[in-house]
Amino acid sequence: MHFRIFGKLLADDGNFRRYRLIYGACFVVHAFYAILFGIVGVPELMVFNIFSTALYASGTLFVRNNKGTIVWMLLLNFEIMMHGIWCADLLGYQYQFSLYTLAVIPITYFITYLDPEFTHPITFSSVLAALNGLSVMMSLFGSAHRTPRYHDMLTEFSHIIAQVNMLMTVFLLISFSMLFTGKINGDLNKLREQNDALDYLANFDQLTGLRNRNHIRETFKEYIGKDEPYSVILGDIDDFKHVNDTYGHNAGDEVLKAVSAIIKSDVGEEGVVCRWGGEEILILVKGSTEKGLTVIGRILDDIRAAKVSSETVTICVTMTFGLCGYRDAENIEKLISLADKRLYIGKNSGKNRIIANG
Repeated sequence: MHFRIFGKLLADDGNFRRYRLIYGACFVVHAFYAILFGIVGVPELMVFNIFSTALYASGTLFVRNNKGTIVWMLLLNFEIMMHGIWCADLLGYQYQFSLYTLAVIPITYFITYLDPEFTHPITFSSVLAALNGLSVMMSLFGSAHRTPRYHDMLTEFSHIIAQVNMLMTVFLLISFSMLFTGKINGDLNKLREQNDALDYLANFDQLTGLRNRNHIRETFKEYIGKDEPYSVILGDIDDFKHVNDTYGHNAGDEVLKAVSAIIKSDVGEEGVVCRWGGEEILILVKGSTEKGLTVIGRILDDIRAAKVSSETVTICVTMTFGLCGYRDAENIEKLISLADKRLYIGKNSGKNRIIANG
């Protein structure tokens, strides 16, 4: 239950529930003190707390997302400041009512920063913080230079009231510190998710889930840096234009996805797979040329055996591959160019095969 409430408070982008938490807590505190001051005979503070209770009851009931929240925040701050000043003036500073004035400062920064109605939240909160600090100094100064009117009214309960005020202040500060920390962690998690999504869009092909050109070039650098043998393979789906023209582009997409899944599964941890462009797929396989030939032979057999279903048709697919070893050319661009050359030798010599020389 407590965790559900906490989750709702964190998810509340408009501060609706947070305002209600503050106003609800203030309502309880002022209702308590309205009764207490009525019992002990401090009519000024009893009336003030009755008024404050009505104010916070209204706020709890009527505060709405992004509607008049500046007014509600101003009322909250000024009511707490006036209450602290008047309590210090009538009772004395030792009751610690000014703690609420200090506690509302970080709460104001937190709430106004999250509320879109505040166009300059830091400036707004800083002005209120200065006024809050000034009101505490006024309370302290006033108590030190004159005898409060009801200085002997609650003397035996002063330490109890001070402890209640301190506990309520600590409760508010801990509650909003937890909310603040939770909000920051939540925002950081969202940012990480967004960054992961952007990273995926930047580095992976959305249709097939394979890496794209940007990503594979970074992988090339890793392979070169390790100075270990690898093979570069460029493959092309045979007669792909015929598939699109005959069965439609949706069928072509299904073929691309099915072929990509087969290649990715067969390569596994032995290399990386990239959608190079259109129906072309580039593969890096760790190890010798013989290892590359073994992997591509497995892929070629699995693609030949596959039957791709699209709507009411079943499509058989083949691919042609050009393969070269990492020592067959001076750099990555030439390796890809050579693999492409061998691919088209395969296309021109019957398709559905692997060409590893020429």
